[in-house]
Amino acid sequence: MRVIFIAAVIAGLGACAKPEAVHIARMPLEILRAEGEAPRMGEVYLEAGGFDPGSRFAFQIWIDPEGDEIGTLRGVTWTVKFPDYCRDQATWVQSVLIGPSGQVWRGYRTYVPAGPDRHQDWSSGGSGAERHGGPATPGLLEAAAEGGRFTIGLEDNTGQRIYEEVIDTLTPARREQLFAANVEAVRNADPAMPVAGERLYSVVNPALPALPNPPRPCP
Repeated sequence: MRVIFIAAVIAGLGACAKPEAVHIARMPLEILRAEGEAPRMGEVYLEAGGFDPGSRFAFQIWIDPEGDEIGTLRGVTWTVKFPDYCRDQATWVQSVLIGPSGQVWRGYRTYVPAGPDRHQDWSSGGSGAERHGGPATPGLLEAAAEGGRFTIGLEDNTGQRIYEEVIDTLTPARREQLFAANVEAVRNADPAMPVAGERLYSVVNPALPALPNPPRPCP
């Protein structure tokens, strides 16, 4: 019995020691140039995840720079996918963002028919989404400006939360360091670099067949 108890304690310690997977936000750099003009910086934002097919989520904090200063935060946006979520009855899910102090901001509710087939497998959200996604904690922009670890995931109509991911949105000081490095890179850009315009970011929804009627049950 004592051996079993010791083994259980060791196993418990190992479980507690397991590191938490954290996505560290990054600050991408896009250098643009119009014909006859000097290179300039594109949109300034912090990002975790992405819109590539293998990403479960995308999260951005958008910033308005003020010259060579990082400036002020102007918005927060996110998208969470749920391609393998399935219920045997019609329901809805919505993305949720949980702040460092337990604050909750909800994204738009997405209808999910019974079974595995659907036309849309993501829920988006952002500052202002509470008008359509249900009750939310005030102060999203202020909390995002302070930084810290946020959790992003999905919530269904039963209140169950799934697909949670932790994002380190960095301290204001670390953000300033990344922005300063981007400013320096723009200064060192070739004045004769090829003309480059801003990219358009969009989620492409390919043509999908009509959902079967009645929907198939979950596998």
